[in-house]
Amino acid sequence: MKKCLFCKAEVPKKEKKCPNCGRKYVSRNWLIAIIVIAAILVIGIAGGNEENTKNKTTSSNTSTEENDSEKEKVYGLNEPITIENSTGAYTITLTGVEETADRNQFSDIEANRVIIISYTYENISSEDTVFISSNNFKVYDKDNNSLESYPASIKYGESISTGRKTDASMAYALNNDQNYIELEYYDNMFNSKYDCIFKVEW
Repeated sequence: MKKCLFCKAEVPKKEKKCPNCGRKYVSRNWLIAIIVIAAILVIGIAGGNEENTKNKTTSSNTSTEENDSEKEKVYGLNEPITIENSTGAYTITLTGVEETADRNQFSDIEANRVIIISYTYENISSEDTVFISSNNFKVYDKDNNSLESYPASIKYGESISTGRKTDASMAYALNNDQNYIELEYYDNMFNSKYDCIFKVEW
């Protein structure tokens, strides 16, 4: 005799159905085998999902890192940037922005405010002399309006040889009350894409 797994009634060995509950007889060994197989399948599915999640997370992190590396570096005051070209390298650093009361009586440029932007540059390894002027910059206010160069008292830069450095300044008309500017710097003033950008608040 054997016992029915469902109602616990005794079932003759030759019977395939339980005479008490009418259910098909299933041996204990088969039931254990089915449970083990089901458990393996569940663990396998769960492990696969976890691996997929990990892969998605890794992929997402890699994508984020790539996006971060693609983001352009923005420079502020006293943050030197090294520019490299075919003749060598040099650095440029914005050192200050200040407002001046100086006005040119012969200028037709409208200027509610005039700001003086100071900068330094150093020839690190360029075979040619390095000369940087306001022509290498495009300056914008917080509303993305282009600022006009203003004829105020400034210090003009000099052409410097390898290992030398100098400082200079440039003046711009600013027609709002916001103390914020952005400067695009062009190693070659004829290029369509700037080499670096400065964002300055004072």
